[in-house]
Amino acid sequence: MLSRPGPWPAGVMTVKVVVIGGGVFGATAACALARSGCTVELVEKNSDILRGASFANQGRLHYGYHYPRAPHVGLRAHADAFERRYPDVVYRGSAHFYCIASEGSAVSGPEYLEFCRRQGLPFRVVAPPFVRGDVQLCVQVEEASIDIAALRRQLRAELAGLGVRVRLGREATPAELAGCDWVIDATYGRSWRRPLQYEVCETVVVRLGSRWRRASVVVLDGRFVSLDPVPRQDLHLLYDVEHSVHARTVGHAPVIPGHLASLIDRGLVVTPHTRLPQMLDSARRFLPGLDKVAYVGSRFAVRSVLPDVDATDERPTVLERDGNTIAILSGKLNMAVWAADRLLEITGREPAEVG
Repeated sequence: MLSRPGPWPAGVMTVKVVVIGGGVFGATAACALARSGCTVELVEKNSDILRGASFANQGRLHYGYHYPRAPHVGLRAHADAFERRYPDVVYRGSAHFYCIASEGSAVSGPEYLEFCRRQGLPFRVVAPPFVRGDVQLCVQVEEASIDIAALRRQLRAELAGLGVRVRLGREATPAELAGCDWVIDATYGRSWRRPLQYEVCETVVVRLGSRWRRASVVVLDGRFVSLDPVPRQDLHLLYDVEHSVHARTVGHAPVIPGHLASLIDRGLVVTPHTRLPQMLDSARRFLPGLDKVAYVGSRFAVRSVLPDVDATDERPTVLERDGNTIAILSGKLNMAVWAADRLLEITGREPAEVG
C-alpha cells in the first residue's frame, strides 16, 4: 500500500526530484512536480522525449470501447482529464469504427452492444464499404486520437518553461539518485520489483489509398488488428495482436532478439525484419480493400504489461512506492494525468493550475 506523508511544512528546503524516463508519463509527472515547487531533473536514455513506447503507440485516446472484458477500467473519465490537460493535442478529425470478428472473438456482437449500453458508450451500427469478410458487427463511435508529435512539442516547451533540467541520451547515475528527495521511475516497468510480461512490438507505418483517409478501424476481441490514422498526416499505423509481437517473455527484464536490438526506440526505421506481409494477410480477412499499401517504415518498442491479465486484456496503470522511489507501470496514455496527480498525493505536494 502506498503511504502519503503530510504536507511539506512552510520554509522547508527545496524538494529535489529525479524523474527517470521521458515518455508521456514521465514528462507529465515532471511538469506536475515542477509546478508544485519541486526542483526536477528529467533523465531520458533516448535522444528526445516521447521517443520510446510513447512514439510507437497508436495514439488512441481510449474512451473504453476497446475493453469489453474489463468494463471497470473507467477510461472515459481519464480521457476527459487528459483532454483538459492537453486540449491542443487531441485530434477529432478521424472516423472511428469498432468491429467484432465472426470467429474467434472473446465477445459476440450482441454482447458487445450490451457492454456499450451498460457503460453509456454511444455507438451507431454501420456497414462501411471497406469493412467486409469475417465481421459480424461494426459500430461507429465518438472517439479521438492523440497527436504525439504535437504532444512532444508541448511538453518540450512546458519542461523548459518550468525550469526542468532535461538530460537526454544518458542514464541516471547512482550519485544523482542518492542526492535527491524523490526518484520517479517512469521507465515502463524496467525496474519493476515483480516479474512482468515484456513484448517487443512493431507498429507499421503505411500509406493507403484515399478511401481510408482518416478511418480508424479496430477488430475485437482476440488476435486481430487495428488501423489508425496518424493525425494531420496521410499515413496509417497498422498493428496486429499476433504478428506485431516479435518476442514475448516474462521476467525482470525484456529479452530482445539480437536482430531487433538496434531498432528499439529508434523512431521510424525501414527494415527487412518487418512483419508487414503477415499483418496485411491478417487484416485483409476483415478489410479486403487493403490492396494498395505503401510501406513507410516501422516503429519498434518494448511494451511491459502485467503477466496475469489475459482474461480481461486490461492495461492498468500501477504505482508502487519503495522508500523514496515511486515506480510507475504505465497503461494507456489516458492515465498519464491521473498518474501525475497520484504522485502529488503520495509526495505530499499541492497541485498547481496549468496555464
